Amino acid sequence: MASDCPWWQVFFDSADSLILSRFPSEAETKLEIEGLKRLVPLRIEDRIADVCCGMGRHLLPLVSYGYQVVGLDRSPMMLALAHRGAQAAGLQERLVLGDSSRLPFRDASLDVVLNLFNSFGYFEREEDDRGVLAEAARCLKPGGRFLLDTRNKKHQILFAPYHEPMRLHDGRELIMRCAFNGDTQRLVSRWYDAADQSRLVHEASIRLYAPAQIESMLEEAGLRVQARYGDYEGNEFEGWERQLLFVCHRA
Repeated sequence: MASDCPWWQVFFDSADSLILSRFPSEAETKLEIEGLKRLVPLRIEDRIADVCCGMGRHLLPLVSYGYQVVGLDRSPMMLALAHRGAQAAGLQERLVLGDSSRLPFRDASLDVVLNLFNSFGYFEREEDDRGVLAEAARCLKPGGRFLLDTRNKKHQILFAPYHEPMRLHDGRELIMRCAFNGDTQRLVSRWYDAADQSRLVHEASIRLYAPAQIESMLEEAGLRVQARYGDYEGNEFEGWERQLLFVCHRA
């Protein structure tokens, strides 16, 4: 498998990603929605951007509750799925094909920016990851809120599977292998054909940042950290959790 495109552009335009990404269930998503409404918090008059919205897992429920949300993603396939879901639910959605490090929104035009489900750290260069935070800050009004839902570095390294069988919708079997590269600080996930484990089918790579690093990057971008949570229930992050949520506001 060779491509000149970034891994995320290839991976998330494949239907296989709908299984391999392990998106949470509808019930879990509903709990996340209720949590972020409280933690951010969200107001019905807010102008909200769901950056890296994917297939609209959070966006569509928020729209159904009456929130003004625009969804942005780099994957045409994911946006098409979000559009299809909106049509099926009778919702009027707003979707934009775009890059999280170059947001197509005006300065100080948003009340809330959401970056959910571990979509931070994809870029090859750290400066582009920093650009994601800087762009969120640029687009927020003074006092606007930013929620970053990412993963705890220690937990990711300790519990990433070395050898895990996975079955796709069409019956194909893959073997998932993960490895952390200390030099690049990236966790690389690879899926091989179970029948021929020399054949690479998919690959993903994410730079992992320690919580203190992310907090420093947020502050440098002009986003003041108000709270760190270990889940959407609002429990304070203690360091061992899988999930790490930063709630910030623009200075």
